[in-house]
This record gives sequence, structure tokens and C-alpha cells, in this order.
Amino acid sequence: MKKILYLTLTLLMASISHGQNIVVTAQPDLAEWDIIYLTDFDFENGQNNPLIFGYRISVDDESYPVENVNLTLNMTANVPSLDLNNEVLFNAQVNMTLLAPIYITNRDLDRNVESRGINDEAGNQINFDSFTLDMIDSDEMDGLINTIMTLGSMPSGNYSFTLLVDAPGYTFTPEGFEPNKQISIVAPANIDLIFPSLGYEFVSDTYPVFEWNSTGCDNYFIRICEYNPIQHSSPEDAMQSEASYPYPDNGTFVSVGTNAQLDYSSVNGRPLEVGKAYAWQVKKVCSTTGNDQEFFSEIYGFTISEAGQSITPCQQQLRNVLGDSQYNVLFGSNGPLEGYGECAEITLDGENLNTTDFGALLVQLMSGAYEIESITTQ
Repeated sequence: MKKILYLTLTLLMASISHGQNIVVTAQPDLAEWDIIYLTDFDFENGQNNPLIFGYRISVDDESYPVENVNLTLNMTANVPSLDLNNEVLFNAQVNMTLLAPIYITNRDLDRNVESRGINDEAGNQINFDSFTLDMIDSDEMDGLINTIMTLGSMPSGNYSFTLLVDAPGYTFTPEGFEPNKQISIVAPANIDLIFPSLGYEFVSDTYPVFEWNSTGCDNYFIRICEYNPIQHSSPEDAMQSEASYPYPDNGTFVSVGTNAQLDYSSVNGRPLEVGKAYAWQVKKVCSTTGNDQEFFSEIYGFTISEAGQSITPCQQQLRNVLGDSQYNVLFGSNGPLEGYGECAEITLDGENLNTTDFGALLVQLMSGAYEIESITTQ
């Protein structure tokens, strides 16, 4: 009796362990895009669409055909700006008979899929036994479409994507991917340079920590170049010259990953020198359903000064243009301009000049582009 019971249990466990599985592999899996551009999609002919996801569906025991295979693709949206609280964007359900492994992508799921059909790996044309597509409520759809038309992309929010495949007597077995995905989309914002930036043009550290802030995608790159007012007409011009970082210069920006700062002491950049001015800029690269998109910060300049140095920003710009020797002759001990400190408010044609514009004006004066007609001191 014990032998019969043992044999029965053994056969039962063997049958359980060798159950039939519907195996699904992602080729590719749904990507977590930073930006989804609806202009990349053709809802009349999905064959024109970018490849967003693809799934190969097969059975592990090769026992075809398999009837009543159900495929469900579901996407919901939580978009506070549109009052969408986990609303269903679409729910596609397909019922079919598998005659061989089949590969289905987002390009196959359009309004013509029922009449067009899909070919499996054996060359059989598979016509769906049934196909249903439930969409978001029409009023909510209008609001979503208006936003999409304005932005050109899906609005910021959290989107959920679910894939399910089942058939009677089979177990859904996803291999190498997660069938339930959460995708967060945040509209990329401007990159704000925090330090060194406006108000922090003079830095008393040859290894400063560069800081910036931005929302949305966070794949950052940086470029730092020497800014010599004699050679460069503007910080923008300086950014086209040889870089201090990356070093050696390869003519591009260097990746800093997802960090919103760069400690210069931690990288192998060209040493920054006291008394020299520099320009820097940050860009970020966002993945989209089309090509990657780049966003750039403004370009800010700064000067490395000695710790405790009493020189004013205005004087430092004059030193950059005149050179140390000529500057010391004019502003040094017993010089004709000894004791002159911070420049007063500077205007050109009634418009106030910032420090960058003032530096550019000095360069033009030195190059002869402008001539000084008179000077008045008070």
C-alpha cells in the first residue's frame, strides 16, 4: 500500500512539475522613455510607428496548435493636471489560435489589424478570432488630445502598462522582463546653473563644486573652457575653444551621469588657475520615442581668485583684458588709478551692462572696434 501511495505521489508531482507554459520573451521590452512624442505615431498604419515593444509568444512543449490564447495589453494614466486618476487609456484584448511561435509588436496593433493579420514564425497568417479595443472616455480623451497637441508629447504623469497572456491549461511565463511596468514622465525643464553662476562669478577655490538643477530626465553632461577676453568675444565663443574639462579635449561634453553636480577635485581635468576666467555649460539628453533630444543650460563665466583677495569683479575684468603688468602699472601702488574700487553702474545706450557684456565691451575697446572719445572721473 505504501509503495502504491508513493508511486501515485511521484507521478502526481512529476505531472505538476512538467506543466505546460506559455513562454513570452520581450524583443524589445517596453522602454521607459523620458518623452513620448505622439507625432511619432501613425494610428492608421502601425507599420510606420517606432518600435516601442515586441513580444515573442510560444509554448515550451512545442505542442501546437494552442487554441483560445488570450493576449491583453492595458495602459492606465495618473495625470493630476488633467484630473486623470488611474484612468484606462486603452485596453486591447486579442483571442487567437497559436499554430507556431508568433512575434507581436506595437506596430501590429492598429485599426487595421483584424483585416491585415499577423504572420507567425512558420509563415502562417494568423487572423485574430476576436479583437476588442476599449479607449478612454471621450470627454477625457478630448482633454488629453488638446494637451498632447499643445505639448507635442504625453503630459507629465505616471503611466502603468500591463501585459497578460493566458490559455486553458497553460501558465503565463514571462522570461527576462517585468510584464507590469510603471513609467513616470516629467516634462524636461530648463537647466538652472546654481554655482558658479550669476552672483558667484568669483571663486576662491581651484577645485570648485559645480552645481545645477533641473527636472525631467537626468542624463547630464558638462563642458568647461578657459575664457580669455583677449581671444574670445564672449563666453559662447570660449566654449568653442579648447576645454579644461574634458581633458584632453575631444570637442564634446563629458558625461556626469545622473548627478546634478561635479566636484572638480574628483575628475582628471586641466588644473584651473588663479586669475584666469572660465566658462561652463551643462546639457542633458532625454530619450524619446524618436531620436534622443538634447537640452542646454545657459553659459556662465567665473574667475578663479585668491582666497581673501580684495580685488573687485570690475578690477578683475580689467586685469583680464590689460594683463597683470599693465594692470599693476595703472592700479598698483602709485599708479594713476590707485584706490579706484568697484565700478559704478555701467550703461550702454541707456541699457545696463552685466559683467559679461562689460567684459566683451572691454575686448572691443582693446581691439579698436570702438574708440574712446572722452573720459570723466568723479
